[in-house]
Amino acid sequence: MKQEQLLNAISHYPALYQRKSGDTHKGSFGTLAVIGSTEGMSGAIVLAGKSALKAGCGKVFLGFAQQKLPVPYIDSAPEIMLQTATTLLKQKNVSAWAIGCGLGLSVDSEQLLSSVLTQRNKNTPYVFDADALVLMAKIKPIQQLDSYCVLTPHPKEAAILLNCTIADIQNNREQATIEIVRQYRCWSILKGQGTIIASPDGKTIKNSTGNSGLSTAGSGDVLTGVMGSFLAQGMSMFDAVCSAVWIHGMAADILVENGTGPIGLTASELIDAIRTIRNQMWRIKKQHRDALF
Repeated sequence: MKQEQLLNAISHYPALYQRKSGDTHKGSFGTLAVIGSTEGMSGAIVLAGKSALKAGCGKVFLGFAQQKLPVPYIDSAPEIMLQTATTLLKQKNVSAWAIGCGLGLSVDSEQLLSSVLTQRNKNTPYVFDADALVLMAKIKPIQQLDSYCVLTPHPKEAAILLNCTIADIQNNREQATIEIVRQYRCWSILKGQGTIIASPDGKTIKNSTGNSGLSTAGSGDVLTGVMGSFLAQGMSMFDAVCSAVWIHGMAADILVENGTGPIGLTASELIDAIRTIRNQMWRIKKQHRDALF
């Protein structure tokens, strides 16, 4: 990113350049637990987990919605800890949770989501995405959701949540996002061109970053991982949600600007770009701060 872009980003998303220093350890940067990935969909939570690590999270657990682990470890990210989803639900000292990537729509998946909602720590942030949203429309767990939760549907999932058509969603995206907030009593993000963010009080923000390169398998899993990572690191719901949506889109913009995409851009390529942008923001802010002394 150019210096002018970085300074503008710093002014709008200050949480992105902030980083604890001094006497720190992996626990200082939070623990994210990701649950999803039924058989045949194992890559979904892997994308989310790798995104979380490279967005700055200290520790990441993946909970596969399978009877046994599909692999002993992730070759490209051996730092990530693997468990079955039922085992991970017993994990203590989790800073934030991300639920739904590749979860599936089976009876077992529905029971797993019900367990997540029943056991939810009301003071811990949760990101719900993908199949969790489709199942949520069936369960209607309104009493178990609050301002520590965020739903991240694309238009089809939003239509399922609101029991309407995709055309209804797309004809008034802002109102649809507000209606999800009204019905489910939590944060809502309606993905797509000009992603809309709505807070529990009904206020909305329209994101300006991103391009058609994001229309690729796994892109939403990356966003979920980044958002969960920011929440695990202690960002407020507002900062984590807005910053994650912005940097996810900006990563795609930078990749396209540098000749990667939009045609053939992959979700995996977003991950390193997100890390690069955050570190560029941290470095330029540090340079400006050091120049004052």
